[in-house]
Amino acid sequence: MAKPTFFTTLTLALLIASAGSGWAEGLVADAVKPLLEGNTLSGGLLPQPVATKKIGPTEGVAGMLVPFEQASAAFTLSGEDDVATFTFALDGPQVSAGGTLNLAYINAVSVLPDTAKMDVEVNGRDLGGFSIASPNRTLTERIAIASEFLKAGRNVVRVRARQHHRVDCSLDATYELWTKLDPALSGFASGASSAFADFDSLLAVRRNAEHRTDIRVVVPGALSAEALNEVAPVLQSLILFLNRDDVTVSVADKPGTGPGIDLVMAMDRNGGTTLAKLGFAPAARGLSVQAGASADRAAVILRAANLGDVNAAVLTAVKGAMADGLKTGIFEKGRGVLSVDAGERRTLREAGYETRVFSGRLSRTDFAVEMPADFYPADYATLDLRLHAATSPRLEQTAQLLVRVNDKVVKSYPFRNREGEQFDGKRIELPLRAFRPGVNRVELLAELPMTADATCRPEERDDGKPRFILLDTTAIEVPALARLGRLPDLAALAGKAYPYGGGKPFDLVIDRADDQSVGAGLTLLSRLALSARAPLNAKIAIGTPSEGTGRDALVVSSQNDFADLGSADKAAFPNAADINASVADLLKPDPVVTASVSDGARGTGNDTADLLQAFHNSTAQQEDDLSFSARTQRWLAAASTNFGRWLNYQGDEGPRFAPHGEGALVTLSQMAAPGGNATWTVIKANSPRDLGAGVQRLVEPTVWRDLEGGTATIETASLSLVSLPAAERYVASLTDRSPGNLRRIAAAWFSDNFQIYVLLVLASLGAFAVWLGLVVPRKGVRSDK
Repeated sequence: MAKPTFFTTLTLALLIASAGSGWAEGLVADAVKPLLEGNTLSGGLLPQPVATKKIGPTEGVAGMLVPFEQASAAFTLSGEDDVATFTFALDGPQVSAGGTLNLAYINAVSVLPDTAKMDVEVNGRDLGGFSIASPNRTLTERIAIASEFLKAGRNVVRVRARQHHRVDCSLDATYELWTKLDPALSGFASGASSAFADFDSLLAVRRNAEHRTDIRVVVPGALSAEALNEVAPVLQSLILFLNRDDVTVSVADKPGTGPGIDLVMAMDRNGGTTLAKLGFAPAARGLSVQAGASADRAAVILRAANLGDVNAAVLTAVKGAMADGLKTGIFEKGRGVLSVDAGERRTLREAGYETRVFSGRLSRTDFAVEMPADFYPADYATLDLRLHAATSPRLEQTAQLLVRVNDKVVKSYPFRNREGEQFDGKRIELPLRAFRPGVNRVELLAELPMTADATCRPEERDDGKPRFILLDTTAIEVPALARLGRLPDLAALAGKAYPYGGGKPFDLVIDRADDQSVGAGLTLLSRLALSARAPLNAKIAIGTPSEGTGRDALVVSSQNDFADLGSADKAAFPNAADINASVADLLKPDPVVTASVSDGARGTGNDTADLLQAFHNSTAQQEDDLSFSARTQRWLAAASTNFGRWLNYQGDEGPRFAPHGEGALVTLSQMAAPGGNATWTVIKANSPRDLGAGVQRLVEPTVWRDLEGGTATIETASLSLVSLPAAERYVASLTDRSPGNLRRIAAAWFSDNFQIYVLLVLASLGAFAVWLGLVVPRKGVRSDK
């Protein structure tokens, strides 16, 4: 029997640590009854709302503020009714001392202050609320919290914003309503300070000025592959423990400054005076935590002799000091994500949703569905939404429920009964083609207009009469899925770290051993580990990737051309700019020119292909000169393209292209490895500086979740993401070879290639007609007479 690798053992340890987290499911109370009685949050637990005090944005001691752990993208509440969930970590003395919850916010000027409210609860207990009335500056609300409402470890805060438009009562006006919390000024102001002394205290580390969690890997001496392979397991375990998706990893030989964490690699080969030289106190062998150079910076110290000692120290920490943090963090359920597989049924309650009634015009409920990494999306089945909800009487005929998947409307269901109706598991079919491997954003939009909305009189609004209620028993049912790993697919990479997850060994190749290139590589590795919810079995190498090894590779390059990566020539390892430019040229319509062949070929030398292309361009016919057959063929081709775009929920606007080197800061591409059955994912920039800046932008939560296709580019000027669909895909893995899965794969393939399916049907009908024409004259027709 083969000996398990370190990463297999570490993954098993993490899974064992997560097994005890099921108790959290019982914390979600059944809120249907109190909500139907008019309550909006699980309130009534306090006899009187806790008094709030308004302070200016500069008041308070920043060093005592325990920040919320969520990234800045989660701090916006939009629409008429929205809920956000935050967490913050406390130790025992901080719990005993109590403190205040600081919510610093600014809202849209269109929000009506007379009716806008923010409701707050901590650990499921109502803390009252306050009016939303700060459109011109950031205002901080402070809510005193006694120790009995807090607990050691992670505490959960839920805020609900209810807001209405000042002058506009249309559905579109609801998108103008928003309230933004300030991540730097919001959090829990503790009455007791806490030093960084253990792993749990790391959960309270603050973010830097860019609103990112800074982790600096301190490696004395040269950045060798040996040193980086020792860093990888420690860094990934720390990232999983923190459970933050806004981490930036940097590398240096000295500790950092400002808020953040220094991961200090004090290996024996660097000498016993490493810690003293860096200004740290002596540390025991293994992993330990101590204060950093400043009050808002922590240090994680690793003292070890070799890689074996490093692995042992990480396993000890995961099973011991990190165990509780992992259970309540990365492995905690009910945080807005439903991880599903074939044949499973999941309710919104499992995603952390709590039933609430809605009195406005547009109800919005969103959650995430995490599909398997080798899921084949196509039209061979549907994912069913089982709706448990009710509508009130007197809704307009235009009232409806819209289901959006990954920002595209895929289903609409009209609410036609003007007397109100109740849905007890109403089946709404969602096409599987709308989903993708990894994380999918699902949004339920209930449009609930009434005749009274046309008058738009805020003083006549009656929020005591709800229009809609969505129960937390609403569920999704997943059918049997076609399981086939197809690449390139950056959505699967971002959502599940496919094909690098599951303990599969692969190479992380960094072309230069400078701080910025290595930092970019470690940042990307950390983000993939967070997506996979497990450490990745990466072997880090400095230099060029090797062909023909059969190992997948993640390549980080700041060379001017992919051809510089050793033996991989340009044909085997194409430049992303060449890919983008070539596909863009293919998608451009053939221009109609009147120049001669010699004019068209001027400056191109004796290249035969250029001459032939110039000849075809010069002899291209105008639309009016085409024959009926040619025009029919062109029309059918255009209709086929439009139908294919409709099948894939694509808009009329085609993809934009930004070839690398021309407005591209960084390019991420995925392709089959040359000379072997493996996959290379290549991140490319023109310089180490561009590489570091591009990766920081790429791993931002709002960008990372939108990765898809075969190539993605971050533009230099706007820092926006541009995705290029994969021109051609190949099969990376087929683990399920059962007849049922093969049948579903065939059905999925035919739905993608419907033209072939239609031709086969027509060919079968034609063959039957020919057979019938041959048999009937020869056999005759039997008569009953």
